[in-house]
Amino acid sequence: MDLLQTWILVGVPGLVIVAGLFVGRSRLRALIGYVVLLALVAVFVTIPGGGLSAAAIGLLGVVFVATGRGTHLDTRYQEHHQSRRSFTTAERG
Repeated sequence: MDLLQTWILVGVPGLVIVAGLFVGRSRLRALIGYVVLLALVAVFVTIPGGGLSAAAIGLLGVVFVATGRGTHLDTRYQEHHQSRRSFTTAERG
């Protein structure tokens, strides 16, 4: 299997799965997402000429870690609907 076939059969579906796992702030889904990213890196490292692809996927994992996905920062993050005080935009007087 060459690099293009690997991207079509493994890379694109794998990245779609990873994108779905990192939506929201779940630590368990983020952990599974990191495992899938690691598996993708391992696949592309074994393909001849796939080093640059493996580095790009690994960089995506670094960006997710840098933004705090799946870390202690996710436990302190509140969505806008969790921190609002009322259900209207009108000020209370």
